[in-house]
Amino acid sequence: MKYLTEFTTRVLLAVIMALSFTACDNDDDLEEIFTGKNWNLTFIQNGTERLVPQQEGYTLIFSNADFVFTTPNAVTISGNWYADGESRSFGCNEIVTSGDIENDAVAKAALNILRNSAMYNGDANWIQIVEQPGNIYMQFYNR
Repeated sequence: MKYLTEFTTRVLLAVIMALSFTACDNDDDLEEIFTGKNWNLTFIQNGTERLVPQQEGYTLIFSNADFVFTTPNAVTISGNWYADGESRSFGCNEIVTSGDIENDAVAKAALNILRNSAMYNGDANWIQIVEQPGNIYMQFYNR
């Protein structure tokens, strides 16, 4: 009986140690997800409405601390961004625009989401910048 208890204890300890070495890190790799990519806008979701760009060229590019959103109509939205890989919180600040944003519905919607963003979803292939989870967000893919 003593042998069985020692054996069980050793097996249990070995299993616990193995699991601790293989446990995954829940933090996202922010550099892998955000930087070094041209993120192409797929659509903007606002409640039940989906705004899909009628042409390509709506692109979001992140550097270490800055972002630039450009449109095929020469509208530019830029500023600073921050994210937390564990909580997936996301935000933008010091946002400035240039170009005729008033005549570009997609750019205006993107600006509102960037100003009010709260979190992100995704990985190195696609991301969502989210204002209100499940309700208002824009989705991009990496080409």
